[in-house]
Amino acid sequence: MIAAFTPLGNISEPNVKYISWIITLPITVIVVIFAISNLNAISVAFWPFEGTFSLPLYIAVLTTFVIGFVCGGMVLWFSAGKIRRRARKFEYEAVGLKREISSLKQQVSQQAAKDAHRASAGSSSGQLQIGSPTQNASSQANQVQLGGTPGGAPTRLTGT
Repeated sequence: MIAAFTPLGNISEPNVKYISWIITLPITVIVVIFAISNLNAISVAFWPFEGTFSLPLYIAVLTTFVIGFVCGGMVLWFSAGKIRRRARKFEYEAVGLKREISSLKQQVSQQAAKDAHRASAGSSSGQLQIGSPTQNASSQANQVQLGGTPGGAPTRLTGT
């Protein structure tokens, strides 16, 4: 579906079709009226070549318009090449970033599931309780290394 942003809001695909018909129909009517009005034959010659040929005026004029339209479209296409290249680059980057975000979300959800499992396993079995014998032994060892007593009371230092 084509959606273009305008100050009036988004234009959906059916509205674009109506706008296309509103523009195309009057142009077609004008071209047909021009062709009917200019059936006179003209003589056309191309400068580097010799000879002339005769064709109706409307064919010469409409052919000139079509050639100008095609040339203008080609110029526009080639001048917009850098913009299209940048758009493709940004699109590839966006796809890569979306993949990275989804993988990071998956990692976070897996880690949260592991943490929830550990928390539920630890509280049900009593392994991670405050004041457990293993924690007390390691804290006593830390206190001894820092100059404390094994009972937990700090050592009093006297200055001389």
